[in-house]
Amino acid sequence: MNYYEDGKQKTAVALPIFICCIVLVALIGITVGLILFNGEEDSGAATIVEATATPYEENSVTTVPSAESTSSPLTLAADSSTTDYTEMATSGYTRSQIVEMCAPSVVGIDVTFVSNSYYGDYETTGSGSGVILTADGYIATCAHVVDGATSITVTLSNDVSYDAVLVGSDSRNDLSIIKIEASDLQPATIGDSDMLTVGEDVIAIGNPLGELRGTATSGIISAVRRTVTVEGVEMELVQTDAAISPGNSGGGLFDSNGHLIGIVNAKVSDDDAEGLGFAIPVNNVITEINDLISLGYVSGRAYLGVYTQNVTVQNRDYGMFFGGSATYCVQVTDLVSGGAAEQAGIEVGDLILAVDSTEISSNSDLSDAISEYNAGDRATLTVQRDGEQFTIEVTFSEYIPQ
Repeated sequence: MNYYEDGKQKTAVALPIFICCIVLVALIGITVGLILFNGEEDSGAATIVEATATPYEENSVTTVPSAESTSSPLTLAADSSTTDYTEMATSGYTRSQIVEMCAPSVVGIDVTFVSNSYYGDYETTGSGSGVILTADGYIATCAHVVDGATSITVTLSNDVSYDAVLVGSDSRNDLSIIKIEASDLQPATIGDSDMLTVGEDVIAIGNPLGELRGTATSGIISAVRRTVTVEGVEMELVQTDAAISPGNSGGGLFDSNGHLIGIVNAKVSDDDAEGLGFAIPVNNVITEINDLISLGYVSGRAYLGVYTQNVTVQNRDYGMFFGGSATYCVQVTDLVSGGAAEQAGIEVGDLILAVDSTEISSNSDLSDAISEYNAGDRATLTVQRDGEQFTIEVTFSEYIPQ
C-alpha cells in the first residue's frame, strides 16, 4: 500500500511537469508549422503564376511574306524562342478562353459562281470559312470553297465585310489563299500538328450553314494521319468528333493551347455515321501556304503539259461486246507549247498507258501518278500511237499557272 501511495504521490508530482512539457512542445510545433505554412503558401502562389498560360498578345506569329511585307515565312509556333510551350501544354486554357482567343482569327466566306445552261447564264452562291494567317489580310481556306468563284466576300468576327481576291490554290491539298485589303487583323497562332495525340481536346470554329459565323464546337482528336479520299483526291487528314457542318470548310481546328493545328475540310455524310470530321494538318501545308502567298502557286510540282480525255480502246479480238477485252487509258487532245510532253516527242492523239510502272486508265490516274514526281524528275511513259506501243523518256517541268 505504501508503495502504491508513494507511487500515487510521485505520479501527482510528475503530472504538472509532463503537461508543461506537452504544452511547450505544442507551442514550438505551432510556431514552426506557421513558418512552414507561410513558406509553402508563397511558393504555391509563385507556381500558379508560372503555370498561367502566356496571354495571346505575347504569342507573336511569324507571318508569311507578301508584296507589302518582308517578314519571315510562316512557321510553327513551337519554333518560337520566346514562349515556353511545355509549360503552356501543362496548364492549357479553358474552352471559353480558347474561343475568345481564336474566334477573331476565323472568318466567314460567301462566294458567287456563274454557271451556264441551255437557258443562259445563272448565278449560284455558296459559303465557307477561313482562317486569318497574317495581319495584312492573307487568309487560308479550302480550294473547294472558292475555286471558280466570280466573287468572294469575307466577313470578320466584328461583322465588317471585305471583297477578297484569290491568290492561289493547291487542289492536291484542297487549299487556297485569298487576300483582303485590311490591316491590324488578328492572325491565328500556328501549332504543331505532328505532336497531336488521339484523345487530345480540340475546338472547331467556323461558319456552319453559311449563317452561324463564329460557331465553336468541341471534341477530341479521333485519329491522326487518316487516309481519306476527298472529291477523288487521296489525302492524309486529322480526324475529329467535333461537330462539322456544311459551311465549316476552311475553318480552324484549334488545340488546347489555342494553336491552329488543322484546316477543316471534310465530314462523312451518312445516316449510319456520326462525329466523323476531318481537317488538313497544318504541318502538311506550311510550305504550300508560303508558296501560295509569295508565288501564287506551289513551287517544284511536276508538270507534263498535256490535255487528255478518258478513252476506251477495243482490243483486236472478238470485241468487248462478244467476250473480248478493252483497254482504258487517256488520250492526248492537246499539248502545252514548249511543255515537257512536247519536248519529249508526245503527239496529239497518243494514248498514255503507263507512267513508269503505274498503269494509267483515267485522267485522275495520270494526275495522281504525276503528283509523285517533282519538277526535274525523269519518267518513262508507255505510249500507243497508230496501234503500236513504245516508251518515251520525259523530264517533268515545273507547274506555273498562267
